[in-house]
Amino acid sequence: MQSYVSFKNIVKSYDGEKLVVKNLNLEVHEGEFLTMLGPSGSGKTTSLMMLAGFETPTQGEILLRGKPLHNLPPHQRDIGMVFQNYALFPHMTVAENLAFPLKIRRLSKADIRAKVERILDIVKLKPLADRYPAQMSGGQQQRVALARALVFEPKLVLMDEPLGALDKQLREHMQMEIKQLHEMLNLTIVYVTHDQSEAMTMSDRVAVFNDGVIQQLDTPSKIYEQPTNSFVAQFIGENNSLLATNVKAEGDYYSTSLDDGTLLSSLKVRPSSPGKKIMLCIRPEHISVNNPTVGCEKVSARIQQFVYLGDHVRMLTEVAGQGNFMVKMPATQVQPGWKAGSEVMLSWQPQNLKALDVVAH
Repeated sequence: MQSYVSFKNIVKSYDGEKLVVKNLNLEVHEGEFLTMLGPSGSGKTTSLMMLAGFETPTQGEILLRGKPLHNLPPHQRDIGMVFQNYALFPHMTVAENLAFPLKIRRLSKADIRAKVERILDIVKLKPLADRYPAQMSGGQQQRVALARALVFEPKLVLMDEPLGALDKQLREHMQMEIKQLHEMLNLTIVYVTHDQSEAMTMSDRVAVFNDGVIQQLDTPSKIYEQPTNSFVAQFIGENNSLLATNVKAEGDYYSTSLDDGTLLSSLKVRPSSPGKKIMLCIRPEHISVNNPTVGCEKVSARIQQFVYLGDHVRMLTEVAGQGNFMVKMPATQVQPGWKAGSEVMLSWQPQNLKALDVVAH
């Protein structure tokens, strides 16, 4: 894939002291749906705004199709932009809102009419062409904002938390719609969200931001199944952590000891040396209860509580003095005799327990 957008050694500070973005290097491929995901203040929106031209990097440069962007104002970058607050003109109809970016680009009236008609068709808004934003629902307004970003046929579209104001059902519907438009119009999309399920559903790749740094850049499945540190493991999906001591290395695994002396084999992800404290992580769905299989790791646990969620149950347990160790299982697998205080045997395959961050004593 060709590199379409390049962030090269980008640093951003607003006050000359605190760095909001720290030495960002990122390539976005042509035709890719790349999501910048992270908590508030992690640098994801600032990175997007620098690409859009609304913020200026303190250091480094951003290239679009190999050409530096720093001298180009936002309206000359030929980038579509969708915001969370829609940013529609309240005094203009839908059709007038969509025509506005084309008028700025000095297209002929005939061209403007043709392009507005086409995009109204694509986003299924033709019946609403003469309405004003105040006469429409939030979902309809967001669709207009999306259409306005696409009407001048940009190849690159930036979206900043575009579905944040919508309810869950409408948000999920719009996710599918944006994904379809991405494929149908062959767009390159850079999308910002703090919603991990949105990132996992829509993206080709996800850049997980924290503290101004990309913690991991990978496909959704790799980020979920192969997190490279405990921040990513905790931020994406549900995760259990166990603090252990590294005893020794055994091939691709570490032999690690919990506080009660239980020895567990864990897959090496980050380097560690014997005697060091290390954080072990495992997903709740990889754990079995009272059902050990050949070659599995076993640990005894005490049930703390059950959280009933319809089709499945989250069972919180205590392992080696560490609480809130969660097991996820179908509701039908819960045994009648299990209650708070019951002892159970938890087991899993060794490759599912990952040795991540070294922890300072």
